[in-house]
Amino acid sequence: MMKSLALMTVSASLLMQAGAALAQPAGGDTIQKIDYYCERNIVIPVTYINTAAGTSFAVINVDGKQVSMTQATSGSGARYIAIDEQDSYRWHEKAGEAVLSYLEADDSAKEQTLLTQCRADDLSEDEN
Repeated sequence: MMKSLALMTVSASLLMQAGAALAQPAGGDTIQKIDYYCERNIVIPVTYINTAAGTSFAVINVDGKQVSMTQATSGSGARYIAIDEQDSYRWHEKAGEAVLSYLEADDSAKEQTLLTQCRADDLSEDEN
């Protein structure tokens, strides 16, 4: 049930990013779009979705594709992991700074840092 809700919520976000006209989020849900500027002048657009039920998601645009993520336990800040285990990106954000990493899908399951020092653009928009 939670996976279905997660996929529905993330699908709605994907459509919004594609420019489709959708109704406003349900009461209590929030959507926030933020561009993060990383080293080598790489920009990572992120859409955060926080539901009234307390579930949080992120959709990042990376490597020419959109990656849907769900929030995971974190010692500090917010950590998101890809819903699709075959596309295992990780996004860790704290106080406007973020790190993008990737968990290799082999026996080592080693996490590789792809981008660091990603800083949030102060001009990004909120939607309620």
